[in-house]
Amino acid sequence: MDHQDEYYDNLITMLELIWGEGYMTPGGSDNVEKMFNGIETAGKRILDIGCGLGGQAFEMVNTFGADVVGIDLEAPLIKRATEAATKMGLQDRCKF
Repeated sequence: MDHQDEYYDNLITMLELIWGEGYMTPGGSDNVEKMFNGIETAGKRILDIGCGLGGQAFEMVNTFGADVVGIDLEAPLIKRATEAATKMGLQDRCKF
């Protein structure tokens, strides 16, 4: 791992420590619940643009029953989101 990759990995880890696992910004699961409360999403497919580490996508699957396709410009984030989805057994419902 070169210095740039190491820096990026450490930055992601720090942001998760601040905002919660799977999140790089404030809001977390509370924000997802506010956005989707009262909207019928069960069985629907949602596009998460700028999905980051996938935290919001996982919340949409687990709480609201949606399937999610997440996209992001940063390949390391997509890699980590994909690994997390597999670890949680959500790889069939969350595609990054």
